[in-house]
Amino acid sequence: MHTTSASSARAFLSRRTLGRLLVGVVILYSAVHLGYSLWRYGPWDRDANTFVYGADVRRPWMEARIWKETGFLDFNDTIYPPLYYALLLPLTNLEFRVVEPILYYSQFLFYLLAIWLMVKIAYLHQKPPPMAYGLATVLTVNFHPFLETLALYKVEGLEFFLICAALYAFMRKRDVLTGFLVVTAASFKYLPGILMLYFLVKREWRVVWGMLAACVVQVLVLLPIFGTDTLWRYVPYTWDVLFGSITPGAKAAVSLEFQTLTGTINRWFAGLEGMRENLTFQRWAPVPNAEMAYRIIGMLKMALVGGYLYLIRRRWRVEERHAQWPAYLCEISLTLIMIFVVIPSTLLHYAILLLPAFVVIGLLLYQQPALFRLKEKVLFAVGYSLTAVVIPGGVWNWFFPPHPLWGQRHTWVYFWFSFPFYGYLLLGLCVLLCSKRLRASPADNVRQHVTGQHAIPSAA
Repeated sequence: MHTTSASSARAFLSRRTLGRLLVGVVILYSAVHLGYSLWRYGPWDRDANTFVYGADVRRPWMEARIWKETGFLDFNDTIYPPLYYALLLPLTNLEFRVVEPILYYSQFLFYLLAIWLMVKIAYLHQKPPPMAYGLATVLTVNFHPFLETLALYKVEGLEFFLICAALYAFMRKRDVLTGFLVVTAASFKYLPGILMLYFLVKREWRVVWGMLAACVVQVLVLLPIFGTDTLWRYVPYTWDVLFGSITPGAKAAVSLEFQTLTGTINRWFAGLEGMRENLTFQRWAPVPNAEMAYRIIGMLKMALVGGYLYLIRRRWRVEERHAQWPAYLCEISLTLIMIFVVIPSTLLHYAILLLPAFVVIGLLLYQQPALFRLKEKVLFAVGYSLTAVVIPGGVWNWFFPPHPLWGQRHTWVYFWFSFPFYGYLLLGLCVLLCSKRLRASPADNVRQHVTGQHAIPSAA
């Protein structure tokens, strides 16, 4: 008996040691991955030890400066709403060599806060264990869209932070603030506006009041800066940017950047010839039989949007929010995925807006291992791996030999075949299964796991 106990203890210690070793390897790899990305793709000349001018933010900064000097902005080549330019206006008095480091280094604080917020969102009133912060950090720093946004300090990073802040405010029942933050995020570059649709469908009227308040405040702030004509012209322009003729993705053209439903179907029809044309440093390639592609895209969008609206149709009272919080997280995660179903064309780094969904669902799977099954965990792991590109593209291109069709551009082909978009879909399937498990589980068990609140025994 003593021998059996000693053997069991050794086996336990062995598993514990193996687990710690695995965690250490993951943390070490994440640190190396982040360090490699910062070194390889950071906005500086390593030989001269200076910033490399011409990063993505330089364009809106120059447009803000022109707008300030001339009072005119060419709407045919502008992709940002007025609020972003208003934010940049005070910086136009400085040289860009001064502005660039400020914008680059300040984003690190926002990202640290975003990780903290995502963990708090997933754990509600419970005190998160240290491992939860570690898991959220690992999921974040290995996420390719995050690393690209970090390298080019794009405005989507600010939107990502505002989405996390809005969800945290909603969890704390600060509904007016939630609406204000959602509209503010959408006012930097449109796409977070899908959360406005979610709160409207859910009939969260206090959130809607916050959204309306944000719109009024923005008009009052921006009107003296830009004038009535400029602001009014942005109303139809915004619609054209999202759904109309301005976006090349709406014109039967394909690009490996478009990790969307529209972009994926268009690439199916483009075939090998379209891939060759797109991979020879040409941004767009034509779509043969574009009419058939559009029909398929339209039918799939109608089916997916209809199914999504049906799934989120139920309205909960404010008093139920904490008890139903895991279900809310599943619905909001599906809402963020719908961005890439509805919008025809995006860029690769826009998927940073999916990072809150990946992190909170990953944390739900971690904190409730008995509730969720292997199927959900495998779907999540594969979906995350496809979207995150956990092995840096530069390593892929260096490690594999040249291909006769596309040479060393292996990562370009990875995006051409829509692997990140399929990762979004697998995350969506994982969320649907998680939602099903939550509905099948007794409400008291879910509340105890997520909120730390135990069921109140009945008087009987």
